[in-house]
Amino acid sequence: MQVEEPMITTNDNIEELTEEQIAELERQKEEKLAEEISKERNKEITRQRNKLRKLFPDINFKKDTNTLLANLIDEASFMYVTLKHLKEVINKNGVKEKYLNGNNQYGYKDSVEAKTYNAMIKNYISIIRQLNEELPKNKKINPEDEFDQFNNI
Repeated sequence: MQVEEPMITTNDNIEELTEEQIAELERQKEEKLAEEISKERNKEITRQRNKLRKLFPDINFKKDTNTLLANLIDEASFMYVTLKHLKEVINKNGVKEKYLNGNNQYGYKDSVEAKTYNAMIKNYISIIRQLNEELPKNKKINPEDEFDQFNNI
């Protein structure tokens, strides 16, 4: 994903930018990248939401937007995309991170991403089970199969 670099207008030459101007350019660049990532994640959440809604053809989600089922699907879709992102970060950085406190104590601890993933995956499985209970008998899925599919097992 290529980000267009924002420019601060100045009469000075580019080599003569102040530290504040450079910091502002970096902030603008990070903000633009975060916005693009957010848009892409929202598209992915929408795709997952639509996929889950297709499992319930008898429900009119345009009319019944605030039902328990619609809310469960929204939460499951968000969790699916978030877990996928967390999994990528964990695969890249591992499940441990170094720490150093003020008393020269150091070591390793569980990463924030690993802790978040572990807590969220339990909730995700719970929501998938709830959605499964709402499916017609002939469409019920095995939640472990969905978990295995998510984890590419």
